[in-house]
Amino acid sequence: MPWEDLKPMFRPETVHMGVLTVDAEKCTHCGLCMENCPLRAWETDENEVPRQKKEYECFSCCNCMVVCPVDAITLVDGYHVDRGFYETDPHPLPYKMPLKPLNADGKPDEWNAVERLVLERRSVRNFKDKPVPEPLIRRVLEAGRFAPSAGNCQPWKFIVITNLSLIKEMEQLIYFVLAMLHNMYKDDGTVQNLVPMYEAGGTPGSYDPRVILGGIGSIVKGNGTAFLGAPAVVLLLGDKRAIGGPLLNIGICGQNMNIVAKSLGLAFCWVGFSTVLMRMPPLLEKLGVQEPWEITNSFVLGYPRFKQEGMVPREYRPVTWFRNGSDSPQVEE
Repeated sequence: MPWEDLKPMFRPETVHMGVLTVDAEKCTHCGLCMENCPLRAWETDENEVPRQKKEYECFSCCNCMVVCPVDAITLVDGYHVDRGFYETDPHPLPYKMPLKPLNADGKPDEWNAVERLVLERRSVRNFKDKPVPEPLIRRVLEAGRFAPSAGNCQPWKFIVITNLSLIKEMEQLIYFVLAMLHNMYKDDGTVQNLVPMYEAGGTPGSYDPRVILGGIGSIVKGNGTAFLGAPAVVLLLGDKRAIGGPLLNIGICGQNMNIVAKSLGLAFCWVGFSTVLMRMPPLLEKLGVQEPWEITNSFVLGYPRFKQEGMVPREYRPVTWFRNGSDSPQVEE
């Protein structure tokens, strides 16, 4: 495709990063908001009160809000794009806390244990220097093994890595690829070289500002490593012959493991950057990854270094209902 057709994807305009503020009177200067921000978007002012940097990336994950012990942080404006390829639809999107639970009669109710686990679950990126016992890892894997799959094809296989030197080796290889990609994207003279990569099978989401400026940029800047210093990495392999493809099946499988890990007191975080390891034949041979299997995703496990979970607002897209007895759609306000 011509560069001019793809330019809106690689050079999006009217991108607005998330805006959050801190109530200086409430702030206890604990620093957890800065430590829990995956993109290191915060700094402190002359009074040691956190504030967002002049140049920063923030996609409104609200990790800063969830760790604040005194609720001093407020989301003013969520990440959004006014127009162009990545235009937020509908725009602007409101951010809402979970809707209050109601029972079958529409009366106020309480969250049950499973609902609360789902709603409070957060991706954790700060871990204790403590190994995860293998019996607990096995319980997490069993939750994945018993996940539903299309046609019961069960197109998954797991590689568990607790060897810290191997984890570091994988992180270095991932960094090399991400740095090359990030540097090409940031430079106006080389960004067009990404077009052949996209045409060879890339997805538009790979160049979303939240990924390439946020997640990849944070790793390239040295704010963290791909596997987040976690003591255990699980590579999720998918069979390319799977019914409907492996990705949805692996997603269901992984979310099963995510929820069970949380129930066992473990911290969990998806790490999609592991897919770049498919570009590394020597490492794939070392790991024993062979056709028709491919690394489709991964996650890390560990014990959380501090509380990083809780309910935070999320984007709210109205639901369209086609209710019995009505001939027209009803869109929620």
